[in-house]
Formats: sequence, C-alpha cells, structure tokens
Amino acid sequence: MSQALEFDLSGVTLRLTDVPSGTAARLATEWGVYATVGVSAPFLRIQILSDRIEPPGSAFEPKKMVSRFSGKEALFGLPEGRARVDRDGRGTIELARELGSREFFTLMNLVRASLAWCLPSRGAALLHAAGLVLDERGFVLAGSEGSGKSTWARLGEESGAIVISDDLVLVDATPDGHALLGAPFRSTHKTVFRKGRWPLASILFPEHGPSPRLSSVPPIVAKARIAANLTFVADAVEADDRIPGLIEDLATRTPCAELTFAPDPGFVETLRAWPGPA
Repeated sequence: MSQALEFDLSGVTLRLTDVPSGTAARLATEWGVYATVGVSAPFLRIQILSDRIEPPGSAFEPKKMVSRFSGKEALFGLPEGRARVDRDGRGTIELARELGSREFFTLMNLVRASLAWCLPSRGAALLHAAGLVLDERGFVLAGSEGSGKSTWARLGEESGAIVISDDLVLVDATPDGHALLGAPFRSTHKTVFRKGRWPLASILFPEHGPSPRLSSVPPIVAKARIAANLTFVADAVEADDRIPGLIEDLATRTPCAELTFAPDPGFVETLRAWPGPA
C-alpha cells in the first residue's frame, strides 16, 4: 500500500504522495527527524507513479542521470525511473517495475534532482560540497570528486565541528546572505541527520598546501566555481533565467574564499578567525 509523506528540511518543505510501502518505511526511519504533517503549501510536491517503466537490464549507475531543461520544466532520467518537475514545485516520478533495493536509491536521486531544479526560485541551491558547522556558523567546501571534501569534513569533526555532509549540501537565501541547512542528503562520511539553519560564514574552494590560509578570489572565479558545483542543474544556465541570478547571489552575498589546507586539522582555527556572519 502506498503512502503520503511530508518532510521539513530545516525550512524547505516537501510532500511525496503514493510512495511504495517499502520505500515509505525506509524514508520514515532514515528521514524521521524531518517528518512533519499538515504542510499547507509544500515547496516541492511529487507524486510517485510505480511500475510505469520496464525493468532495467543494466547495473545501477546513478551518476549517469540524463537531464533536459526547457526553462519551464526539467526532465531527469535513469534506466530505473524518470522525473518531470515544473518551476512551481509540482512534479511526478515514474519508477520501473521489479527494482528491489534500487527503488529507494532511484527515488532519492530523482527527488534530489527535482528539488535542485526548484530551489533557485527561492534563491537556494544544492551544492556539490561538504558542510561543517563550527561555533554555530556554517562553512561549505565546494569542489569536485577527489578535491578533499571528505578529508576536510572528517578533520573538522575531529576538532569539534558538526558534519552536515561531505558531498551534498543545501543552502538557502536569508535577508543577510545564506544559511546552511540540515538536510538528509548523501554523505560518504557517517553523518547524523539533524534539523537546523546556521548562518553561512563562507563558501570555500579547496587548495592543498602545507599551511592553512584563506585567500580572496575574484568574483568571476567564484561564480565559475559555484556554477560548476550546482548539483543536477549546472547544465541549465543557458535554459533557465533563474540560474545566473542564483550564481551571482551566492558569489556576492556570502563571502567566498580559497582555503589552503593540509591533511591535518590546522585549518579549523583559521576558520574560527574568519570574520563572516555570526
């Protein structure tokens, strides 16, 4: 029997309807801290349509998601399922038959992609980044695979920081800049999901070196590196008039800097001294 579920991701709400029972049970457990009821106007509303696609004949490869953007809506596709979502946050996800354990991961990938497409409408974004909370301020380290995000998150935690994720973070616009949000998104580091909104002190870009230091980056460089790390929608810049404004906002309203660090926790004190929002 399918179910309807509602979640509050630290201020970003979503409703999933017709969720297959097995996946619904797992979501209720893993996303339990975000569960809510009675949301009158969820930011994202997705109906799940099960057993609409032939079972895939290939191994599960979520990184091979294909996307298409028209400006008014986005389409995301995997062999196991596909999503269609408009800019107002209404969409559907179709799932293939006989997915077994792949059903949950397929749905999560397509929900994340759908959310990423809608977030620019509120000046928010999903970033390919690690997120730490240090002294009640958020820091994100945006970078490609292998750039040191997981090492940075682990070392930060060893020095008392809270790890939000080491791979995908949700940031939301605020009157004073942006906030790092607690959200149940992928992390290779074992992370305790928690609700919360922390002022985003800086968007950081990694550089490796022997001594920790923060260096300013020209706005054009900050914009290019943010654009490259907009998960799921980096290719929509030309098709969507919201994306350039989002990149501009992230690069100018929240301080951006290059963080040089070695594989040791010395960078933590450098971040503590950063004069960003408190």
